[in-house]
This record gives sequence, structure tokens and C-alpha cells, in this order.
Amino acid sequence: MLKIINNIKKKKIPLDDYINTCLYKYKSSYYEKKKIFGPRGDFITSPYISSIFGEIIAVYITNYFLEKKLYSFSILEIGAGEGVMARDIINTINTINKFKNINFSYFILEKSENLKKKQKKNLSKLKVNWIKSLDDLECKNLFIVSNELLDAFPIKHLKKIKNDWYEKYVYYDNKKNKIISEYAKLKNKNQKIFKLVSKNNDFIEFSPLVIEFLNQIIKVLKKNKNNCFLTFDYGYQGNNFKNTLQGLKNHKKVSIFEDPGNVDITYLINFNLIKKIFNNKSNFNNIIMSQSEFLTRAGIIERLRQATNILTSEKDKLKLEMSVDRLIHPKKMGSLFKCLIVTNAN
Repeated sequence: MLKIINNIKKKKIPLDDYINTCLYKYKSSYYEKKKIFGPRGDFITSPYISSIFGEIIAVYITNYFLEKKLYSFSILEIGAGEGVMARDIINTINTINKFKNINFSYFILEKSENLKKKQKKNLSKLKVNWIKSLDDLECKNLFIVSNELLDAFPIKHLKKIKNDWYEKYVYYDNKKNKIISEYAKLKNKNQKIFKLVSKNNDFIEFSPLVIEFLNQIIKVLKKNKNNCFLTFDYGYQGNNFKNTLQGLKNHKKVSIFEDPGNVDITYLINFNLIKKIFNNKSNFNNIIMSQSEFLTRAGIIERLRQATNILTSEKDKLKLEMSVDRLIHPKKMGSLFKCLIVTNAN
């Protein structure tokens, strides 16, 4: 924490630099040190709620290729957390493989060294390959999947004041003895974001690194007609942006300036912007739907029915039913979380 604050004391830095410092830059940064997932962490992701989430994704991926009569394919998970979803996907496809002659490889691309160590420990009994870059992968019959990845990228806040654009900066106020923020006139007025958003916007919340990352995904998708990108995240659709930046600690919302390095900093994804990034580059099929709609279409209700018929404990049945309800109920994760599927239109 002290190292992070000392870095901020040196000079004013853009908001996204501050977020990157808090989350990734040092060993004392958030994603590089502590238990962050699950009930004992700061937030719970869908794979931690029930293995049925990963199972349904595995079935979807398998069916995607089998419908194309392809029995050999690769899966790349980007930002795999502690490896929970990877484990569930691999185990499910291995089960399917008892009935189908499938040959698949599983790859993980992970930025955090801390999480990579946990993944290698948790997945030690499964066949998984770690890569350092998308360039390390043969991009043929490749299915890219991620969950709560885009919201982990550092973001900028831009604000229009009297026809001029300003950017949010963060600095340490020695008099007040705390971290604060303020807007300063935008230095680079030719940012790519202005080509992607409506001119009516007077506030923009976005991540330059997300734009860069998705452009890399676009290159991969274009290399083979069968490649696909599937991602889940919490967010909204709209031509106008909302200020959704927040800190999370012990499952509660807190200030992003509170206890830097020990607080997750996140935001809601504007899926309209994500769709525009893909549409701006090439001819893709983009489908955006709620997590509830995806899981329901992919067969989660049928899978729940099968599982509850096998379970003998009423307590286990109730637990599973409650988990699925949490994943798909509109007032829980079902509507807040969105799903984006991108495939080649050609």
C-alpha cells in the first residue's frame, strides 16, 4: 500500500494509470497478492457459484464445433482467475468425449503471475497449456472464452466542459492527507474513442487497453472462419455512458481511493461500445444477450433437472437450485451480466 501511495505522491497521474498501479504494477497490488475470489474474497464470480456454469459453457463450445462437423479444436481462456472455470470446462468435455471422438487442447493466457501460480496448482492434474501472448497460438478452430475480464482493464474518464474535453487525473493531496482526483484539459484530442462514440456524449468511460485487446481478438478471429469469441461481464447497453467506476472490498462497494492495493477497482462494460469496436474493423456476427438468456438457451434448466434427479440429499438439491437461480434470475446475476458472442460473418 505504501509503495502505491508513494508512486502517486510523485506527480498527478491519469485515472487508468492509478487503477493499473493499484491492481497490477507491484507485488503489493491487488491482483498480485491476496485471496480475491469466493466467499472469503472480495467478490464471487459465476464459476464459484456452481460448476454448472462452466459445464454449460463446455457444452456450448462442443456443440459449436460439432455442428460444423469439427472434432478437433482448441480453447483459449483469457484471464482464468484461479482456474475454476477451466477445470469445469475441461472435465465436462472429457465426459462428453466418452461418447464423442473429440480432440481438444486447452490454453490459458494470464497477466497476473500470482493467479497463474494458483491456476497451475489447481489444474495440475489436467492437460493445460499456458501462453504468454496471442501470437504463441495457432489460430485455427479456436474458441476464445472469458468471464469478467473486460471490467478488470484500467479505464479513463473523459468529460466535456464548455466544448473542451478534460481527463480525470489522480494525485495525493498532502494538506488533506488523502488521494483525490480532478479533471485536466485533454492533451491528446485525437484519441480513437471519439471515432467510436456519439458526438452527443459529454462523458466517456472507457479503457484504451480494451480497445487494443479487442483489436488483437479481431485479428485472431479473422485468421480462421471457425474461430469464435465468447465473453461474460456485468454491464449495460447504451449510446451514452454512465459513471460506473467502483471499489469492492469484502463484497461491499467502497471508494476507489480507499486502501489502495487492497480494493478491487471495477466498472460496468458498455456493450454497445464493444460491439462498435468489432463492427468498426470487419464483418462479424455480434450477439449480445443477458447471461440468463445464454444459459437458458444453452440448456441450464435441463442440466439442473438431470443433476437434481441424481442427487439424493435434499440439502444438495436445494443448494444447486439456489445456485442456478442466482445465475439466471433477472434480479440477480441473470440480467446484470451480459454475454457477447462474436463469429465471422463470412
